[in-house]
Amino acid sequence: MTIAGTGCAAAPQDRTPAFHPAAPPPVTATAGPQTRAGAGAGPTVAYPWQPGRPELGVQVYWDDNPDEPVELVRAKARQIVDYVVDLEANALCVSFPFFTDTARSNAVHGGRTTPTPERLGILLDEARRSGLRVTLRPTLDERTLTAANPLDWRGTIRPGDRDAWFASYRRFLTPYLALAARTGVATVVIGTELSSLEGDPRWAELAAYARTLFGGETGYAFNWDVFVHTAVRMPVDRVGVDAYPELPLSDDASVAELAAGWHSWLDRRARGQMPSLLLYEVGAPAQDGIYRHPANPNNGGPVNEVVQQRWFAAACQMARERSLAGLYWWRVDFHAGPATVDPLRDRHESFAGRAAEQTIRDCFSGWRAVR
Repeated sequence: MTIAGTGCAAAPQDRTPAFHPAAPPPVTATAGPQTRAGAGAGPTVAYPWQPGRPELGVQVYWDDNPDEPVELVRAKARQIVDYVVDLEANALCVSFPFFTDTARSNAVHGGRTTPTPERLGILLDEARRSGLRVTLRPTLDERTLTAANPLDWRGTIRPGDRDAWFASYRRFLTPYLALAARTGVATVVIGTELSSLEGDPRWAELAAYARTLFGGETGYAFNWDVFVHTAVRMPVDRVGVDAYPELPLSDDASVAELAAGWHSWLDRRARGQMPSLLLYEVGAPAQDGIYRHPANPNNGGPVNEVVQQRWFAAACQMARERSLAGLYWWRVDFHAGPATVDPLRDRHESFAGRAAEQTIRDCFSGWRAVR
C-alpha cells in the first residue's frame, strides 16, 4: 500500500511491546478452536480452508532479528499462530522484506532482517500443525527508497536493465519457492505492489519458472489505487489487492455508509460478485480521519478504536456481499506478543487488544457458508 510514498510493511515502529512467550493469548471458550494433545499443544482451526470456502486470513509481518535463537523464534511463532486461530481465522499470510539499493537498481537481495528459509520454516511448521492455510509473500522494503526520495516507493522502482532485475529477483525467490514446496504452502505471492513493472512480459517467464519449483498457487497483489482501473493481466493463478480505498466520509460515518463506499470503490473495477478476488491487505489505523486516508498511520496522535472497528466491519460486510475469495487483516507483528500489547500505546495500525479484534472474530465466525 502507499503511505505518503512508503509502505506500512517497510517501516516497523519502535513501539513493539516486549514479547512474553510464557503468556499465550487466551482462547475464547465460544470461539470453537480445538486443542491438540501432547507437548506444545495449541488450538487448531475450527473451520479449515478447503476449495470453495473463503480464506479468512491474517497478515503476519516478519522483520527478522537474526540474533534471536531458534527457541525464541519457535515460541513467538507458536504464540502468533495460537492468536490467529483464536481470531477464528483459517488462513495465515506471512509477509517478509527483501531489498533493493535504489529506485534504479538492477538487483534485489535479502538483508539482515529478511528471514532465512530455515527460520521461516519454523513459523510455517507451527501454522501447519494448527491447520492454517499458508501464503508466503515477499515484499520489497522501501526504506532505502524513501530515504533518497520521499516520493519513491516499491511501486515506482525504475531498473535500467529489466532483464537483470528479473534475473536477480528470480535468484532471490528460488529458495523460498523451494521452501514453499517442502512445507505445503498453499500460495506464493510472487509480486506485491510493483506497479511500475506490471505488464512487463518477463512476469510470464518468472511465473513459469516458479511453477517448476512450486506446485501450489501463485499470486500477485495490486496496490489499491492501480487495481480499480488497470487493464494489466498478471500471469498468476490468483489476483488480489492491498485494499485501502480513500472514502470522503467523516469519522462519524456508519458501517452502512462505509460499506457503500467500499462497494463504490470496487464497482470501478467490476460490479456484482467477484468470487475469484482476494483482499490481501485490509487494515486502517485506529486514529481520526482514517476513512479519507486509511493507508496513512500517524502513530503520534490519539487512538480512536471506534473508527478502526467500523472500517473493519464495513470491509467484511462488502466482502461477504460480493462473495469474495477472502480477505487478510493487516497486520500482526511477528515480534509483538498479542496477549501483552497495550492498545493505547501500540502502533495505530495494530488491531490487537482493540475493538477491531472482536470485529475480526465476528466477521470470520459469520462468514462460514460454503459457496
